Amino acid sequence: MSLIVGYNPGGSYDVYSRLAAQLLPKYIPGNPVIAVKHMPGVGSVKAANFLFQQGTKDGLTIGMVGQQLALTQALRDPAVAYDMRRFGWLGRFTPIIEVSITWHTSPTKTINDAMKRETVMAATSAGATTEIMPTMMNKLAGTRFRMVKGYPGTTGTVLAMERGETEGAHATLENLVFGKPQWLKEKMINILVQYAQRRHPLFKEVPAMVEFGKTDEDRQVLSLFGSTAEVGRALMAPPDVPAGRLAVLRRAVAAMLDDPAFKAEMDKRNLEFGPMSGDELQKLIEQTLNVSPAVIERSIALSRG
Repeated sequence: MSLIVGYNPGGSYDVYSRLAAQLLPKYIPGNPVIAVKHMPGVGSVKAANFLFQQGTKDGLTIGMVGQQLALTQALRDPAVAYDMRRFGWLGRFTPIIEVSITWHTSPTKTINDAMKRETVMAATSAGATTEIMPTMMNKLAGTRFRMVKGYPGTTGTVLAMERGETEGAHATLENLVFGKPQWLKEKMINILVQYAQRRHPLFKEVPAMVEFGKTDEDRQVLSLFGSTAEVGRALMAPPDVPAGRLAVLRRAVAAMLDDPAFKAEMDKRNLEFGPMSGDELQKLIEQTLNVSPAVIERSIALSRG
């Protein structure tokens, strides 16, 4: 079997994919070998397009692509040649919440501070969530983030902040909790906002982006953008895999996620764990894209305007 990953080696997509390649065969009849194949490009749109158009329909090809790709589709990105609703979603390891953070030396300590003063933030590229999410906060919540683009990945944005090139950066709560726990313990950073539909249980004092909607339509727009966190790190299959084979894959992923030995392995590797079944994930994707044309048009205007 092949597991197509939409990002370069080294990031959390790679980590979760390799864990699946190592442990999932135990739960699939015949115990096949799973080879991880990286296909980075356009924020994993390249891999999603490949899986949608060329991925084998026999159940021997699965994938892990960017959690933001339903949003990318909703915003009618011209690079999109897939429909997230037609993939066969197998299950989720965990939701991944992105956040805006500032270094302890910045006068911007809270989201309210970010509404009062311009705060320089490191970002990756135009159209990436590192730019889009703060932009949405600027337009709907009244923050005054100024993004400096061109940094390589969220790791690059965090390094820019640490070096003093910018005041803040884009990160994930998982990276902070498991990768930079000393920053949290020593209060080296300020977490300003969670780009999600709800607050993470460990960070109940930090607002979620949907809380800043002033109208029902505002809240629907922000909820659409916040939905990316819910998809998180998830496995899927190309469209039109026969129902029987898709069911086998879903049962295998469910059995893996339910195995105490698997959870112990996640704990050993300091990985966040928040599973969701393939059926639930399929419904989540459909709900994400089932929004009114007015909300879509406003989202497009705000993200590109």
